[in-house]
Amino acid sequence: MRKAIKAFLCVAAAVLGLLSVRLAVQKTMPAYPEALGNTLDVEKITGTYLVKEAAELPDTLTIFGSSELKTFEIPTHPANFFAGKRAGFQVNLVGRGSCQSLVHAMAIGASGNSLTGKKIVLITAPQSYVEGGIAPDLFLANFSEQQLLTLLADEEIPEATRQYLAGRVQNLISQYNAQNGTNLETHTAAGLLSKAWVGDNSALKTVLSPYAAISRWLLDTKDLAVSARLIRRGGFPANEAKPGEIDWAQEETLAQETAQSQATNNDYFMLDSYYQTYVGHRLSQMAGRDADICYDVSPEYGDLHCLFEICKAKDIQALFVHVPVNGKWSDYTGLSQSTRQIYYKTVRAIAAQYDNITMLDLTQEEYTPYFLCDTMHLGWKGWLAVDRAMVEFWNADETRDSF
Repeated sequence: MRKAIKAFLCVAAAVLGLLSVRLAVQKTMPAYPEALGNTLDVEKITGTYLVKEAAELPDTLTIFGSSELKTFEIPTHPANFFAGKRAGFQVNLVGRGSCQSLVHAMAIGASGNSLTGKKIVLITAPQSYVEGGIAPDLFLANFSEQQLLTLLADEEIPEATRQYLAGRVQNLISQYNAQNGTNLETHTAAGLLSKAWVGDNSALKTVLSPYAAISRWLLDTKDLAVSARLIRRGGFPANEAKPGEIDWAQEETLAQETAQSQATNNDYFMLDSYYQTYVGHRLSQMAGRDADICYDVSPEYGDLHCLFEICKAKDIQALFVHVPVNGKWSDYTGLSQSTRQIYYKTVRAIAAQYDNITMLDLTQEEYTPYFLCDTMHLGWKGWLAVDRAMVEFWNADETRDSF
């Protein structure tokens, strides 16, 4: 009896301690700074607090993307172009390399009601749609147990969608374990609960519910503490805004001039620094290297469906940016036009199934000079096209099928 009482007192003390920590963090939580939207901090990708805080501001437009978001050296990048709320809104960048549809589906699915009825921007890229889809190690680098537990508990998301997400997570973790001889997610609440969802085991879901709730609470507390530390760090970039209305013809001229000054050492309209670092010294080795790439079948197509389903369930209006490949570079590396068209057409067909998705189809710009800034990322003219679409999308009372 004494041992039982002692154990109970220890548990009670631990719970009270954690409650005290949570209350202390909440009480001292600093205000969310809008300029945090200009950064690519990982806490925005793997947590929930920062995305929710930004989404609840009346004049913030969240952009979910991947490695193209890091191209800050391009003046037309949204963080540069819309500095100072030039068009009436602050951008919030969420993403980094390997943040593909599945990662964004989890982040949006875990956002509660903060994005409900709001507008967001989603960016896809062709390199995501390879036969194997996202690599297990790259997925796990951006995976969040907190997000998974949160969305699995959200009954606004259809059961089939939650089951799909649980299955994808389990599959990718299994692949990672097989490749690395590890045993990840064996006893965590997220691991056990996702297995129950994959097996459609209602009894096990019920049994695991308290464990999942406690784990989610602990992870939420950690997210609050990490977010508070990030906000207090400060030093967020806030570029000076350009005055007056946007003259798109003038911006096009400026983009062309800037591109010509930043892309001078190659014939593929790439940034000098990118070409020199990643391409120039091994150009001959890259001839024909992509001839075997196949876009016919990929888990990424299913993940894109899942992402759109979650946006639909959350009543989110999304501007979906369909990014082209660098045509001249793809011809050199052997990525055939027929292969590229399979990717383009499949993604278009998926997006067309959703009334809440507004397509910005840029795939006709494969050969437009300076549209991309390297082999795959939006460049001077590409970002400018996105900027213009974002302004129209933000100001539109209703979305359209495409721009």
